[in-house]
Amino acid sequence: MAKNQKHNLVKRGEVWYFQKMVQGRWVKKALSTSLSEAKKQRDAILLEIQVNGGYAKQEPRVEGHLFGVVARQWVKIKETKVKSSTLKDYRGAMNHYILPKFGNVPIDRISYMDIEVFISRLKCTNKRKSNILVPVRDLFKMAHRAGYIEKNPMTLVENPRIEKPDIYPLSMDEVNDFIGNVLPYYRNFFIVAFFTGMRFGEMSGLKWQNVDFNLNIIKVRETRVRGEEGVPKTKKSVRDVDILPPVMEALRDQRRKTMGKSEYVFLNKTGCPLLPNSVNFHIWKPTLAKCGLTPRSLYQTRHTFATLMLDAGELPGWVQKMMGHESLQMIHEKYYAHIKNYRRDDGSAFMANVYGPSVADETPEEETMLRKNLTPN
Repeated sequence: MAKNQKHNLVKRGEVWYFQKMVQGRWVKKALSTSLSEAKKQRDAILLEIQVNGGYAKQEPRVEGHLFGVVARQWVKIKETKVKSSTLKDYRGAMNHYILPKFGNVPIDRISYMDIEVFISRLKCTNKRKSNILVPVRDLFKMAHRAGYIEKNPMTLVENPRIEKPDIYPLSMDEVNDFIGNVLPYYRNFFIVAFFTGMRFGEMSGLKWQNVDFNLNIIKVRETRVRGEEGVPKTKKSVRDVDILPPVMEALRDQRRKTMGKSEYVFLNKTGCPLLPNSVNFHIWKPTLAKCGLTPRSLYQTRHTFATLMLDAGELPGWVQKMMGHESLQMIHEKYYAHIKNYRRDDGSAFMANVYGPSVADETPEEETMLRKNLTPN
């Protein structure tokens, strides 16, 4: 019978392990990714066991130190700390990209070069690569603090350079054309989107209790992402958005349609909060095509607000506050070409120089209805 050349060797992923019961205790040691090298190391260990009756240099590796097992520990911890939508992104990156490569490799054998090679072979955009590295960075940080690794290789790994995408805002004429051609049911939604700069999730999660007609502000306190309601994206995203005249008119019209039917301001035709993919494919894109406008992402409503306001001479600081950006630098970096003379910080420059028409005051009947039905947070 041929001799088993792989006795006491077990392969997990790309690594060969030595495994043998010695004096009632399992000796487990990661050896090499090369079978021939693993055999040499195995034979040396077997010789030492034969001569000394044991393995003095034993450094048992428990399966808990495999990257995949550490990843399971990490995800259980993250479940209590992040939104389910964020955790879903992490799981997707782990299952599709990371675990197939590193899942069965001891975490302390993963080097800086291993990670760099892994990144270089990913077939996706640099932005996607950076997103994939987010859970990897956090996992290695936890492993380092737990003592599973002596050094954290991710401290040496830089994110791939991301080219800033061009923005494709609409002009005021194009905005008017779009609003004039969009389905009437969704017209108020897009008026608010174009003239507040709110994110889609913030508008989808907007409730009537957070619309203050008396103070002329929208209180951004919640957002909806993938059907899950939670706090806004960043601390700066929790903000009060000034209600400009066209937004006031749209909100007055909208409350006649949805107030009393739902706590949410904007609903689809089945009475549920709006979903981005549905609005994008069934409303946004068809209306752009109808107007003969170049296709672009739904996010461009936000860019349109910023450029319209800056072009009109509004202060960048006011635009930053309205949009909930973390810093004024973000406004300058994205919209520098649209920043002109700083004149106003309340939207009046836009209304006087670009929008034009004013909005009539609210009727007494509507004011009575408002006081009776609205209780802002």
